[in-house]
Amino acid sequence: MANLASNPWSFISTDPAVATITGGTGLTLNADGTVSITTTGALTFNTSGVEPAIGFTVVGAANAAYNGFYYNIIGVSGASAFTMRPQFAIPAGTAQSGGGTLAQCLYRAYVRVEDISWQATSTGTGVTSGALLLVDRSGNTIWQSAIGSTATFGQLNRGKVFWINGFTPITIPSNSIVLVTVD
Repeated sequence: MANLASNPWSFISTDPAVATITGGTGLTLNADGTVSITTTGALTFNTSGVEPAIGFTVVGAANAAYNGFYYNIIGVSGASAFTMRPQFAIPAGTAQSGGGTLAQCLYRAYVRVEDISWQATSTGTGVTSGALLLVDRSGNTIWQSAIGSTATFGQLNRGKVFWINGFTPITIPSNSIVLVTVD
């Protein structure tokens, strides 16, 4: 489970809570400014130890007007239908959209990140392939990296990031860990 209680923060492959948004009509703007979001499968997110207003990030929607940070959720963990309020204004009359990903934002505020390190944790199978994708709460890419062959124990990639506005992991390959040093 994600560790944000000590420095460095740590994240593993099971920490991202993500679901694919239904194609075509998975994002619908409601008259009150909220958005109805339907996913193709259950979105099971962390409700333990999370600040009262859980936040979510939409990335990759067919209509970019829907991409960004959402809060004020109506729906439960393990469901596939939610009503959320975007942090930004979506113009009235915006057409339905679909596609993309709905992901839980694990840290919602600005934070100064001194260092991010992506490391293989297994001496056996290691990280055989996969992509690492970390975005801020608005869906802007913080870090994206991929590995195409097997990497065993040790550092895969490292970077200096500095100020970011929230932290939403989208994908973390199995047998690896992301360490985030905050200042």
